[in-house]
Amino acid sequence: MAELKKHLYVQKRDGTIEKVHYDAITARIKQLCYGLEKIDPAAMAICVIKKCMYAGITTSELDDAAAETAITMATIHPDYEKLAARIAISNLHKQTKEKFSDVIDDIHKNYNYWNIGLSDDIYEIIMKHKDRLNEAINYENDYILDYFGFKYLIQHFLVKSENQTIERPQHLFMKVAVGIHGDDIDSAIETYKMLSKKLCMFSPVVMQLQPAARKLNVSVISHYSVAMIADSIDGIYDTSIRLSSFILPYSSVAVHVHKIRAAGTYIQGSYGKSSGLPLMLKQYDSMVRNSETLERPKSIKGVTIYCELWHADIMKVIDQIRMNTIADIKLKNSQLALWIPDEFMRRVQNDQMWSLMSPDHCPGLIDVHGEEFDNLYKEYELKSKSFVMRQIEAKKLWSQIIQSQIETGLPLLLFKDACNAKSNESHLGTIQCAGRNGDTVQFTASDEVATCTTASISVDMFLTSENIFDFSKLKETAKKLTYDLNKIIDYNNAILNKEKQLELGLKQNQLAIGIGVQGLADLFIKMKYPFDNKEARILNIQIHETIYYGALEASCELASTNGPYKTYPNSPTSKGLLQFDLWNIRPSNLWDWNSLKTKITQHGLRNSLVTVTSNTEVESTIFGKVNSIEPLDTNVKRRYISLGEGKPKEIQVVNPHLLKDLHDRKLWDDNLKHQLMNNMGSVQEIKGLPEDLKQLYKTKWEIDQKDLITMAADRAPFIDQSQAFSLNMIKANEDIISEMHISTWKMGLKTGVCQLRIKQTEEHLRD
Repeated sequence: MAELKKHLYVQKRDGTIEKVHYDAITARIKQLCYGLEKIDPAAMAICVIKKCMYAGITTSELDDAAAETAITMATIHPDYEKLAARIAISNLHKQTKEKFSDVIDDIHKNYNYWNIGLSDDIYEIIMKHKDRLNEAINYENDYILDYFGFKYLIQHFLVKSENQTIERPQHLFMKVAVGIHGDDIDSAIETYKMLSKKLCMFSPVVMQLQPAARKLNVSVISHYSVAMIADSIDGIYDTSIRLSSFILPYSSVAVHVHKIRAAGTYIQGSYGKSSGLPLMLKQYDSMVRNSETLERPKSIKGVTIYCELWHADIMKVIDQIRMNTIADIKLKNSQLALWIPDEFMRRVQNDQMWSLMSPDHCPGLIDVHGEEFDNLYKEYELKSKSFVMRQIEAKKLWSQIIQSQIETGLPLLLFKDACNAKSNESHLGTIQCAGRNGDTVQFTASDEVATCTTASISVDMFLTSENIFDFSKLKETAKKLTYDLNKIIDYNNAILNKEKQLELGLKQNQLAIGIGVQGLADLFIKMKYPFDNKEARILNIQIHETIYYGALEASCELASTNGPYKTYPNSPTSKGLLQFDLWNIRPSNLWDWNSLKTKITQHGLRNSLVTVTSNTEVESTIFGKVNSIEPLDTNVKRRYISLGEGKPKEIQVVNPHLLKDLHDRKLWDDNLKHQLMNNMGSVQEIKGLPEDLKQLYKTKWEIDQKDLITMAADRAPFIDQSQAFSLNMIKANEDIISEMHISTWKMGLKTGVCQLRIKQTEEHLRD
């Protein structure tokens, strides 16, 4: 031992120690370099020893160091990122048990506080079918994950015991699949294969909670939309209690508050005057802060507050999210969404006055839309002072909204009349809000919370070896996801008793689901289509038409077996109107829509809504894709690694697609690398770069936002909920932003904007 301490030594996994052997490190790296011709294992080994070695380092730590060394070299060639992933994944494989059933047994028996665990019924099913499930798992598919996606899984999803990860990605995927399908092992294996091959991903709440739902006695729901229960003290606090029960680590929540009377109006019960929305919203904001958990990703953090623009408190509410608002009333844990009627937009265009009212003085406004709203609103205006609390130029209020967006990126803008006119739930009553990111658009009531569980399809994974898009495979994947999401709904209904469901307002009358996409930008890059060109626009439509068709076909098949959802009668679909009919758009000849409509007429649908475009930040990170429908954010990302140090080290990671293209054309060198870094990931100003690459690798800041709006409108007839749609501008002024918003309204979009990103405020928005 004394002799060994004179030299560097390594502690092996069995606890023994030995001298560091350069050849052994080289051999370990060489073993994982199959197919990677640009890496010199010997040189890599020297780098690892120089940068990371210390006496007593474990072989596991040595692997971590080698992986982190490789990822720091990823700007040299994309092969280094692949090597980093392989080393990290291989390291985990060496530390964990191989058999799925053995790992599940450890998870079930592990009572560590930090382990969510596994429901007894799922555990028993896995043990009953362990031989078949063990055989079905393909651990090689762990290696198709990229380095940062794999590390994200370790950090947030894979089970740990005593701070040691004991689960592999393939174990997680199979565990979730069995959690969805139970004893239906054939279906579970099909779902596992889709997850394993990166074809699709369920929302984070499913990946985290589905296998333990019965144990935790919790519903697995991606999005909750909540109605204010009543304009009363009890209603306010009962709504707050209901909201707090839905603020789960991976579920998003929205609530509409325009039912609450405005500040200064009379309260019959207390003989005083109402403090209105601002103080109530601050109380809700504090509740959110106290209920929030550390795990919640930024994309679903907090609660979204929906308010109509005619509410007399609206200007104060907008001020609550502004940068310079005093702390006593500032909303720090909530984001604001405006529910905008067409009448307001017309008055902005016509430079007319806008009247602000209180819902207790002007009942019915929240319950009507379209022409009914217009007529009732104008009727109250004609009655003057007893009903109108204040008037303001519509353009002045519009300006305040846009100034807030320039400062903070918020509020969200959603168009009330479009949301109602183009909804398959419109027969239930006026829809009053959408989801956290303006994506799910569903009917709510004081005794009914709208729920939706979602999944996303990795559309770039549907290219054949000839680089042709496989629409048939996409349709079948959408169908399978529809079946899977309905299984999740059925499982939820079996968990909570009727009394608990009634208390929470979880009626499950509509059985809405939401299937969306991720990696649209990755697909276009692989097909060499610039994001904003004609071919990309056509493919964008065809993809969403295919997903809508597949989801409806599966929902109809489910209805033929289990019956349609409870409120199907009198819905637009029951009258032969699908989403594209509500847009007055004819679909392409890609699918036999007439035949499908005939089947729906016969059997109905199992789900009121089936498609959505949600933020897929978490899912896309795991699979290494670009978020949802968005263009590239940048071609150079900042990442952080430990590299054996206490403080994480920042590294620059180049878009692997771009890096490969530059290497293939023999253009990548240190000079180009420095130019790319200096231009903050943009290739547009790099001299000598071919024009086709400049077009292909435009970032979201460099694409004409009108093209993005057009693409959103193109796919909208096949999205029966809505789209978490963002706009990205550089040094935009109020007039330009106004023009963009008016364009989204005129094109009939339900969600005008989920977030407005301004380049000069991007650093603030990232905080």
